[in-house]
Amino acid sequence: MIESGWTLAAGIVAVVVGALYSLLLGSLLAAAWVVVWLLARRWHRGAEGRSRGKQVVLAMLLGLGALFIVAQAVPYGRSHTNPVVVKEPVWDSPATRALAVKSCFDCHSNETTWPWYSDIAPVSWLAYDHVVEGRRTLNFSEWNRSQEVDEAAETIREGSMPPRYYRLLHPGSGLSDAEKEQLVEGFRVTFQASPPGG
Repeated sequence: MIESGWTLAAGIVAVVVGALYSLLLGSLLAAAWVVVWLLARRWHRGAEGRSRGKQVVLAMLLGLGALFIVAQAVPYGRSHTNPVVVKEPVWDSPATRALAVKSCFDCHSNETTWPWYSDIAPVSWLAYDHVVEGRRTLNFSEWNRSQEVDEAAETIREGSMPPRYYRLLHPGSGLSDAEKEQLVEGFRVTFQASPPGG
C-alpha cells in the first residue's frame, strides 16, 4: 500500500514537472516567433525593392534559426554520464572484444564515447535516444542481466549494424566481410560459453 502511494506521488510530481517544463518551452517558442515576426516586419518595411520570395526565404531562415536557438534550451540528450561497467561477457578472444569495441560499444555498452555534436540539439536528442535504446536491447557492460542476443549476429551479417549513418560519422567503425564473419563467429562462441544473466 505504501509502495503504491509513493508510485502515485512520483507520477503526480512527474506530470507537474512535465507540465511546467512544457509551459516554459512553449513560452520560449512563442517568444522566439515574436522576435522573428518583429525582425521580419522591420526588414519588410525597408525592403521596397526586394522581391516577395526573398522576404519569405529570409523569414523562414530566421524562424529556423530561432527554433535552433530555442532547441538548445531543452536539456534532453545532454546527460552523457556513462554508467559503471557491471559485468562483461567472458569473450572467446581479445580479437572478438576488439571488433565489438570498434563497431558496437558506443551504443551497446556503458563505455560510450560521446562526440562533440552530441551536445547540440536536435542531434543530441537522437544520439541519446539511440544509445539508451541500444543499451536497453544489448549492453555488453551489464552482462549480469537478460539481453537480446538472438539477432546480434544476423544484424551484423546483413550490414544493418552498425547503422550506415553511424559508419559515416565514425569511419573506423565499419567492418570488412571477413571481420563481420569473425565477429559473428566470436559472438556465437562467446554467447554460448557466457550467456547473459549468468
